[in-house]
Amino acid sequence: MNNPPKPDMDMTLDPPGSIAIVGAGTHGIEAGLYGRFLGYDVTVLERGSIGNNMLNDSDADLVVLPDQCLSPLALSAVATQHAAEHPESGPLVHPATVSAWIEEGLIPLSESDLLRGRVKTDHLVTSIDTVPIEPEDESEASSDYPADFLIHFTDSDGAESNLRVEAVLIATGSQCDIEFMFPLPCPYLHRIESTSPHDAAGLIGGRRQIVEIYSQLAGRQDLDLYRPPRV
Repeated sequence: MNNPPKPDMDMTLDPPGSIAIVGAGTHGIEAGLYGRFLGYDVTVLERGSIGNNMLNDSDADLVVLPDQCLSPLALSAVATQHAAEHPESGPLVHPATVSAWIEEGLIPLSESDLLRGRVKTDHLVTSIDTVPIEPEDESEASSDYPADFLIHFTDSDGAESNLRVEAVLIATGSQCDIEFMFPLPCPYLHRIESTSPHDAAGLIGGRRQIVEIYSQLAGRQDLDLYRPPRV
């Protein structure tokens, strides 16, 4: 993993590099979709169910405009999947409650072609460690390579397991009780800073951070999949 050596630690990662996203709320699912559009090998780990941090407000009215619940990228993915699976049905209707946001937005998005099988619910991440790279060439030192991450979690059956990846994105909001077994900050470990995902400012702020994270990984400052294409 973390192929080729990066002695200058520029923190880029070429697709199909492996990325783990912790949290399957609004920002976690968006980050997973964004990474898949760019060709990364993405796995999303969620301690509960999809939209878990929103369940307490599931019957509440939206505090954002219905068409703001998902990004244009996500809306397009859900609409395309819906049209392919239900060609005789009408267009999708934007959600009016938080529960509809989850059931008609986030869950279908997690089951779309790009994310199907990659969102692991009831997977509790307990700690994350680093794993040095073993160079194939004996003339190279392991310090020439950024370390991989080993994510320790308990799966839906209660069994302890782990996942080795090249980059990690924490999307758990203000709640994060993961034990990091290394000093922070750490290259290739990113976090969407705690902003409310339930209001327009929080949604837009989180999506802006997603753009910045993937721009850094791709080494392209002009990379923004949310930006409308020029016609």
